[in-house]
Amino acid sequence: MSKPTQSPLLSIAAWSARHLPVSMKRALYRSGPLARLLRGELNRAASQGMSTVTVAAGELQGMILSLDMQTEKDYWLGTYETDLQTALHTLVKPGMIAYDVGANVGYISLILAKLVGAGGKVFAFEAFPENVTRLQANLELNGCLEATLTPNERVLSSTAEKTGDAEILGEVTVVPAAVVDKAGPVSFLVGPSGGMGKAEGSAGRQDVAYHEKISIVGISLDEFVYQQGNPPPQLIKIDIEGGEVLALPGMKRLLKEAHPVLLMELHGPEAAQVAWETLQAAGYRICRMQPGFTPVPSLDVLDWKSYLVGF
Repeated sequence: MSKPTQSPLLSIAAWSARHLPVSMKRALYRSGPLARLLRGELNRAASQGMSTVTVAAGELQGMILSLDMQTEKDYWLGTYETDLQTALHTLVKPGMIAYDVGANVGYISLILAKLVGAGGKVFAFEAFPENVTRLQANLELNGCLEATLTPNERVLSSTAEKTGDAEILGEVTVVPAAVVDKAGPVSFLVGPSGGMGKAEGSAGRQDVAYHEKISIVGISLDEFVYQQGNPPPQLIKIDIEGGEVLALPGMKRLLKEAHPVLLMELHGPEAAQVAWETLQAAGYRICRMQPGFTPVPSLDVLDWKSYLVGF
């Protein structure tokens, strides 16, 4: 794999990602024509195919990822989901147990591993087999000698630490399964990219052309904790492309008894309705995923895509 760090333009982009304030980076990202122009120029400078890169900025600055620099520059620049990164930096404490539901290629899983530290544990749930392979590779690049935990296993044997001057990471365990409402086979719809796949029955994104359907393992978090004996989390991040309508009903006991902090990206009014009703029933306070965590007064004010934190 190549290392796309020799281009002057990419070097400037990396410097800017490290030194510009988040508000300015967000404004550039949302600037329409200017953002498209910058993206096009960076695409011309970046290598084709997969590259092993050192993350330029953000919570993973200095760590290593295997990325497609044509489509995944936001991971490299640290500009991926900046509100989520800020919330995690605020809420995740050393020694925590954290669940990453919809781990994709491991960006957030590695942030969690860094923040929970040597005494913490991260369970990375990912349904799409190709993403599981990339997730494992990115963990290994950063010294995470993780083990895959099938939904029927109870013994954790994964370790994740780096020695010397590098980060000491928490233990990471990959769970190759879709988080849904009950255990059993799940039909998984494969979209145009790995990040757009979802379990059949998920809400939202009806306009996406899903070109393939595969059968994967499904599991509920209530079963994962209370039947399989895995440790309950203090924090859960969920981003599963509308699959919240399946995952949240499958963790009702966990929400009521363990009270984890919940960080969610919701897709569409159906997902918002299910999230609102499930969290209200469990006694949660629902807030915006923004500095200060402003409370959300009602379901009606939520946008089609909403970033929320449940306390």
